[in-house]
Amino acid sequence: MARTNSALMMSMGTVNMWGFSPAYDVCSGLSEWNKGKSSWVNSDDDEQKVSNQPINVLLAGPGDVRHVLATISCRRRWEPAMKHRPVHIYIFEKAIETLSRDLLLVQVAFDANLPLRQRCNLFLEIFGNSRVQERTSVYIEEQAKLLIDFVYNDRGSLAGLVDLSHLKMRTHDDLIDSFRSWFQSVKFNVDTLLDHRLRHYYEVRYDYRDNLIDWDYTMKLKKIENASVIHIRQYRDWRNTGVAFEFGDQTYTVPNRTMAAYTEAKKKHHGSVLCRGLWTDIIVSPYISFGVHCEKPNRFVEQLFEIHNKGTGVEQNRHNTVEVAVYNVLSYLYEIETGKRYQMGKEHDIFSGIGDAEGTPSDDKLVPRFEELNEDTDQSKITEKELRKQHVAAQGCAETIKETLQGVKIIPLTGNVEDLFSKKRYTGLFDYAFISSQQCHTLQPSEDVKQQTTATITNILKDGAAVDVESSVFMLPLTEEQRALYVTKLQEWAAHHALQPTFDFHDKNEPSHEDMTKINNAVLRFSYGAKGASAV
Repeated sequence: MARTNSALMMSMGTVNMWGFSPAYDVCSGLSEWNKGKSSWVNSDDDEQKVSNQPINVLLAGPGDVRHVLATISCRRRWEPAMKHRPVHIYIFEKAIETLSRDLLLVQVAFDANLPLRQRCNLFLEIFGNSRVQERTSVYIEEQAKLLIDFVYNDRGSLAGLVDLSHLKMRTHDDLIDSFRSWFQSVKFNVDTLLDHRLRHYYEVRYDYRDNLIDWDYTMKLKKIENASVIHIRQYRDWRNTGVAFEFGDQTYTVPNRTMAAYTEAKKKHHGSVLCRGLWTDIIVSPYISFGVHCEKPNRFVEQLFEIHNKGTGVEQNRHNTVEVAVYNVLSYLYEIETGKRYQMGKEHDIFSGIGDAEGTPSDDKLVPRFEELNEDTDQSKITEKELRKQHVAAQGCAETIKETLQGVKIIPLTGNVEDLFSKKRYTGLFDYAFISSQQCHTLQPSEDVKQQTTATITNILKDGAAVDVESSVFMLPLTEEQRALYVTKLQEWAAHHALQPTFDFHDKNEPSHEDMTKINNAVLRFSYGAKGASAV
């Protein structure tokens, strides 16, 4: 089994395609949001001035669009001084394949041609499965063609929402090449590639990998708060097959070509080359992004984490992580499309809050299973009436989506994140920054004195900005001591950049083993500048 640090880190993926922290509304980390009202909103004129300034958010290496969906969906719930301001979300991904996947997932999320339930399942299938259904593969190719048209001609569902002007023309070409690699005619033997990754990781213990998976689950993953909702069978099946989200009796036989990516490698007698393969995480799982945490607006949602026989040694979660993930994606899309917060209407039924949003009857409008037909009834009139009703509902939904997305811009970025810090167009721009575990090395102080003043994260932050850094809570390949040391180092690096922590580990600098099992510590929040310090 792999024991070196490089091999352990490689097991979490060299090309990140999902995050190691739960989704949440990123703007809840703003100093204005935390205080409920900005200290510089004192009059109507000031409020009008604030409302015209966009909230600029940087997501550095998130791996997916979980924070994008959560932020957009919660926008209507913000304070008046916040919710009327434009929101510009900058997504930085080092790998062009991850960036292209982000665009695909956004397009799938806003595909109004699909019913809400089907769209949620399809989103998660593309997001977390190495193999998909045949019809899903056809759908991905169709969406790839639409994305190519968007990059070429700036038209389609993403036009006006996604701004590609910050990318070089060469990057546009790379995006198009990535989209074309999703066509069904392109070969991608995902099973063989996954087997190569697993054999490299387990080495001589490959035949006993199920035992090692059980150990990781019992001794590491299950100890983390809410992580027991991930069932051992789901976790084991994903580790062995790469299929995380299964729905009903569907079969997943076609490779998910969106997971293909290039990474740097060394070829014997040749030197450095780019190698195409499956370079995603094979240890942590895509369940973390959507499947271990959610907002709980009522008691029915709290029951998603209900545990039976608690304290007996044979605990069993009533629900599983796939249900939580579906609930999260469903609640984001529902709130974007209706402007109302999604709430379950029945216990243990995640779809009970949809009601008329999908053309299905709600609890107070139940339709009898059998209906007595009158011979004199004009069926054509009934059909026409239903179609008219559906058309009106679709128009209302489209208007609500348009209103929700008004002022929202998604701006993709790629390259080296250090170059981002030194560009003048981004100087003092961002109100909020999220730094993933894949990009946290950018906080490490540089030995170059010139680089310390020109290429640091503080160059792009506004006074009072909030900085969230993904911690090591879900880094399963690391030991408890290594995870605690990781967080300690993050605090040291943050202090070097004058970032003030808004958290504390019981007045200790180093987190305890118990602290590293709290899901709230999956992201560490810091504040920058005088306003941030006063907020702390």
